[in-house]
Amino acid sequence: MSSLRIELEKTINDTIHLLEINSEWKKRYAEYAKDILQNLDYIKSLRKTFREWSPLYLYLNFTNAKSKSKSIKFELRFLGQTVADLVYSKGLKINTRNYNQNNSKFFGCNIVLAGVVWAGSEARGFRSYFKNLKTVSNKSNEEHRIESLLLSEFSKTRNKALTHIQPVKIKNIRFPMPTPLSACNHKTVKYSGIYGGGIDIFARTGSGGYNTNLCIMEVKDENIKREPPKDAVKQAVIYSTFILALLRSSCGQIWWKLFGFGGKIPKKLVVFATCMMPSNGNNDYSFEGMELIVGNDVIRLHYGYFTEESNKIRQIESSINNN
Repeated sequence: MSSLRIELEKTINDTIHLLEINSEWKKRYAEYAKDILQNLDYIKSLRKTFREWSPLYLYLNFTNAKSKSKSIKFELRFLGQTVADLVYSKGLKINTRNYNQNNSKFFGCNIVLAGVVWAGSEARGFRSYFKNLKTVSNKSNEEHRIESLLLSEFSKTRNKALTHIQPVKIKNIRFPMPTPLSACNHKTVKYSGIYGGGIDIFARTGSGGYNTNLCIMEVKDENIKREPPKDAVKQAVIYSTFILALLRSSCGQIWWKLFGFGGKIPKKLVVFATCMMPSNGNNDYSFEGMELIVGNDVIRLHYGYFTEESNKIRQIESSINNN
């Protein structure tokens, strides 16, 4: 048995143990699922009322997705960084109040919007500014920038760098999937409750039906020897273990539906744990197809290495479509 397999099997066991002794997540995620499901038709009806303007994209976080209020808030992000809030309350309005300082610092944008209508001239000016923006100075946002580029690429319906893949969304809105675990340090896994880390990219991949699998990607903006691909895969395995636990919980069937599937959850699930990193001489292919058993389910390891230019993903080398 390889040293990597031994390490990952220990990681899975440690993760399962943390989820068992900190079982509060089960009730919390059951409530999340129920609330989001009840809001789906309302979110869909709101989403139909306005257009998403590239390169600004909508994100719907957990708190807002499950809100029982008739005032729904969306995050508006540019290259993965939030630049404004869109709030629907008797009409759609945009507010930059919480982001003015960063908008000026990182994007040179000094347009301040205080609850103006999305369809108005001030909001059009804001959208035009980001559409025409050529330079960005926020190096600390690199991973979020890459995540956004990948989400845009995966959301295409044709001419894709990686075929047979679509992000998990809520009514066609980008939806960062949170977990109760912290895995930012690949050496340890911690239970962090409501402060846990989110899955970088959560997607469905496959040709449809029973040939479709959930895919958990850990995205890195660098591919360097001190943080090799196998470390990123380990983080993806931690989050994959949680997703399997969630789907096997009492509220699993609701999450299965929210993740975009119909019918009953299969008796055996296979989820993909994948690194997604810049392509260079540090690419590692050795773990492709390794399978790790989690109860009756399986985590299958994959790699993904991309090239990008001018804020566009140009090419992806990945084992995902080989399985």
